[in-house]
Amino acid sequence: MNDSHTIFRKTADEKRQIGVHLLNKGATIAGISLNGFGVHSQSDVVLSYPSATEFDSDPYYLGATVGPVANRLKDGCFHLPNGTHALEINEPARSNVLHGGINGLHQQTFQASPTRADIAVVFSLALPHLTDGFPGDRLITVRYELLEDLSLQFDFAASTDRTTVMNLANHAYFNLGGPLYEHELTLNARHYTPVNDRLIPTGEIAPLKGSTLDYSDWKALGDNALDHNFVLPEGGKLRHAASLRLRATQLQLDVLTTQPALQVYTGDGLNTPFAPRSGICLEAQGFSNAPNQPNFPNIALEPGATYRQRTIYQFKEIATA
Repeated sequence: MNDSHTIFRKTADEKRQIGVHLLNKGATIAGISLNGFGVHSQSDVVLSYPSATEFDSDPYYLGATVGPVANRLKDGCFHLPNGTHALEINEPARSNVLHGGINGLHQQTFQASPTRADIAVVFSLALPHLTDGFPGDRLITVRYELLEDLSLQFDFAASTDRTTVMNLANHAYFNLGGPLYEHELTLNARHYTPVNDRLIPTGEIAPLKGSTLDYSDWKALGDNALDHNFVLPEGGKLRHAASLRLRATQLQLDVLTTQPALQVYTGDGLNTPFAPRSGICLEAQGFSNAPNQPNFPNIALEPGATYRQRTIYQFKEIATA
C-alpha cells in the first residue's frame, strides 16, 4: 500500500481552503480539493482513484512525477560523451521510450519528509547508475508547497555524479467540473514542435499563428485532440504558461513555470475506469526527444551542476460573463 500525505492551507478569513493528497510512489499528486472556489462548495479538480492501492496498477501516469526524461525518446536511445545509452521500449506500437521507461520515476517509491504546519512535503529518491537504464548516481527531489494564495508550487531538483539527461514533469489530469469540450484554454506560446506518426518531433519549431493549435486567445477545447509540445518564451524565468477555465463552475487554473515547454494532452487515451477526454494534462517540461535533436534546448545534466525547475498551479474563481 502507498504511503500518503495531505497538505492543507486556508485563507486568513477561512473563506477558502485547499487540500492536496500526495503519494510516495511516483511523488504523485493523488488529489486536489478546493473549498470556497466557484459555484460549488467543494471541488475535486484532478483525476484520481478511490484508494491509493489502485495507483499501483495505473497505466496513465495519473498525477505522477515522470522522468528521468519526460515525454518520448525515439527508439529508446540517446547519445552522450560517455557513450550511447539504450532503454527497454515501453511504447512498442511506436518504438519509443515514454516518460522514463518501464522503471521510470512513476514506478519508484520516494522517501517523504513532511514539513511543519502541514503545508509542504519533500520527496527524495536516490537512483544508482543504470538501475533504470540512465547513467549516473542521481539524487532527485520534489518539493510540494501550498503558498499563501493557496497555489500549489512544486520544485524539482536533481544532481548526478556523471553526465546524464534530466527532464522532469508532473502528469496530473485536470477537470474543473464538467465535460472537457466545455473547458477553455489559452497558452503563452507562439511556436510548437510538429511530430511525425510516432509522435516524435521532426526538429522543426513551427509558428502557431493561424493554425488550429493557436491558443493565444481563450478558445474552447471542443473536440480538438491535443498531444502537442508548445514552446514557451524566455526559458528559465518563472512566467505564465497556460490557463484553463470552465465557465459553468467559475473555476480557473493558471500554470506558471520556469520550464521551456508545455506538453498539452487532452487525455484521448484514457480508458476504464475513466473515459477518454475526462481530463487534460498541462505538463511543464523540456522538449520531447531533446537529446536526439541538437537544435532543441539541452537537457544534459553534468556533475557539479543542479537541475532546478519550478511550476505553480494557481487556482482562482472567474467572474460570470
